[in-house]
Amino acid sequence: MRRNNKSFLNAGDLDATIHNVRGGGIMASKKDLSIAEDEFASGCKLLLGAARGDKDLVVKLLGVHPSHINFRDYDRRTALHVAASEGHLEMVTFLLDKGAQLNRSDRWGGSPLDDAMRHRHKEVASLLRNKGAHTGNADKSTSFITAASEGDLDEVRMLVEDKVNVNCSDYDKRTALHLSAGEGRYDILRFLLEHGGDPNVQDRFGGRPLDDAMRKGHGECADLLRSKGGINGDDGIASPKKKKKNANDSLEDSGHALNANLNVDSMKVAWKDIEVLDKIGAGEFGEIFKCRWRGSVVAAKCVKSAAIEKEWNKRDEASDELNKSLNATSKEIALNDFRTETAILRQLRHPNICMLLAYSVMKDYEVMISELMKCSLLDVFKAHKIQGSTMSKKKQIRYAIELAKGMNYLHTCQPPILHRDLKPANLLVDFKDTLKISDFGLAKLRPEKDTEKDTFTMTGETGSYRFMAPEVFRHEVYNETVDVYR
Repeated sequence: MRRNNKSFLNAGDLDATIHNVRGGGIMASKKDLSIAEDEFASGCKLLLGAARGDKDLVVKLLGVHPSHINFRDYDRRTALHVAASEGHLEMVTFLLDKGAQLNRSDRWGGSPLDDAMRHRHKEVASLLRNKGAHTGNADKSTSFITAASEGDLDEVRMLVEDKVNVNCSDYDKRTALHLSAGEGRYDILRFLLEHGGDPNVQDRFGGRPLDDAMRKGHGECADLLRSKGGINGDDGIASPKKKKKNANDSLEDSGHALNANLNVDSMKVAWKDIEVLDKIGAGEFGEIFKCRWRGSVVAAKCVKSAAIEKEWNKRDEASDELNKSLNATSKEIALNDFRTETAILRQLRHPNICMLLAYSVMKDYEVMISELMKCSLLDVFKAHKIQGSTMSKKKQIRYAIELAKGMNYLHTCQPPILHRDLKPANLLVDFKDTLKISDFGLAKLRPEKDTEKDTFTMTGETGSYRFMAPEVFRHEVYNETVDVYR
């Protein structure tokens, strides 16, 4: 007989049908489970306690149902899975002492060790390994590529020992070699090459690891790749020769040097290859359309023009497209922002940076194609205000961490990249609720430091007043700390 889930929730004192915790959901559902209702509620509370690191609750529940040490939810995840995922070392130790099964797999083939490794909980992973844990069948490519990008050699070594494919790739076919070369991670790059890494593996843009190393000016990495037979890829992009800059060099010079590469770029796309589906946003100088490109639904950010408006308004012969275009001055401002944003975004690859997929520089059809996002952080704030609700502390912290990761990536690029216009409207949230930084129209490459003093020739008022650092408003010299001001 089907049981009443509503009464089950009340009996278990659970506040929703799913308790979301990092690493997997604790499902308050009895589907495919035949144990008594109160026992199932107790099992779900046990997993929730393990996820929160609440040892007192876990001890109490196991005292009533000792066999629940290996209780599995709908996704076949145990208390050990969620405790490892959250990095609760004391809880993991306690569960193992109580007889938790070390290598039980969840519905995706993941083991507790996979959870600890995926969320970079090294102490927990080390403990599990020492107890004889092994990884499951879950995909480890994302963890591997991320570890290589962030310079975590220990994690890379462990994953290689667990038989991860050294040449595995992400959505853009970019591998750990691409990212380690682009970030200047020499030790990791050498390790990957020594363990079967392909020095000439190509991403979907035709780029090879050597291109990334040269583009970012990592000479040692480039020399290492060449010594292993590495060559440039089909994207044909190599960094311009670096010249020493002093504090009096203008920031715009760096931007122009970067823009010089735009004429040899495999990311260019023709407007005719884009199917416009809907208009989803507009600003003073541009408009954003929901489009289909190469079979994927994407966002297309266009410089406002009569030509694009005419295409969009084909169904309305009475519309005056010319009124939609920009005057010469506004058009030049919009195009400068477009060139800056495109030149910078085409180099960036990070989970918390809105990814540029392609772009067009055709006259009157200037457009940037990026991944389609769900909404902005500003939209999230407005929704909470309308509903009279508040964002949970956990989500606030997660968004803050994701923003910090994205900005740390920008500020540790060589040379560092300053966004200069951080605000809720420019922080987007994707359909997996991951925060990503967008709108690099005001971004700049920071000049190299003067050898005598830590100052930079960057002045001028740019960005939104409400979020502007005082030194920018006062037209004083500033550096990347303006992105941290709040």
